[in-house]
Amino acid sequence: MIPTLTEMITALRPLLRHDPLVARSCKISGQGVSTDRFLLTFPRAAMVQAEPQVLGDLIRAQLPDSLTRHWQRAEVIHLGLDDADTMGGRVRKLYLEFSEEETPEQGLAYLALKAGPQVRLHRYDRLLDPAPVLADLALPRDLQDFVCRLAATCPILRVSEAGSARLSLDIGLMDCAPDPGLLDALGQIVARVNPSAAAPADWPSHVAIGRDRIGRPFVTLYGWPDAALQCA
Repeated sequence: MIPTLTEMITALRPLLRHDPLVARSCKISGQGVSTDRFLLTFPRAAMVQAEPQVLGDLIRAQLPDSLTRHWQRAEVIHLGLDDADTMGGRVRKLYLEFSEEETPEQGLAYLALKAGPQVRLHRYDRLLDPAPVLADLALPRDLQDFVCRLAATCPILRVSEAGSARLSLDIGLMDCAPDPGLLDALGQIVARVNPSAAAPADWPSHVAIGRDRIGRPFVTLYGWPDAALQCA
């Protein structure tokens, strides 16, 4: 059985010295709007039991060597639960987050295991210049301009999955002052992806823009820890 959010938190609490932070996200695509998406976050040092597979068991997945090999380098752990995968079925996620000083590879910020109908591994690599990824994504000019404006002041990651069309830019907004003009631009991008989706009401903690593993465009808005992002 796939755990619910409540079941995952209940099972996680005995493994940690304190409760995780909980954040919600909202994914917009041409197929609809998905809001049953959550991320649980905690420092790796907060784990009472340090064996990585204990979290693999929690998300019902065998951890690959690429995660267990770098486990001790991870500064933060994220567990995710999404309502639906591109190919159907609920998805469980485990992210390892690396600082720039402890990363196992230059530029690598996250390794993410995503377990649904298929088990996949995503890479999140730090970018200084988003232009090559923007060219690969062939995004509309107004969307490219939006990303470039954010890239001037906000950290950007390239997100990819080997063997599929999955490619996106993850733009961190946590250290960027809320900008009404950029929030309006983000609402226009949401409308371009899905005209029936509501524009974001709040400044997200970060936003992902790109294409899914079968090539369809999407935008994901991430809420702040312990707060529900308002989108419908």
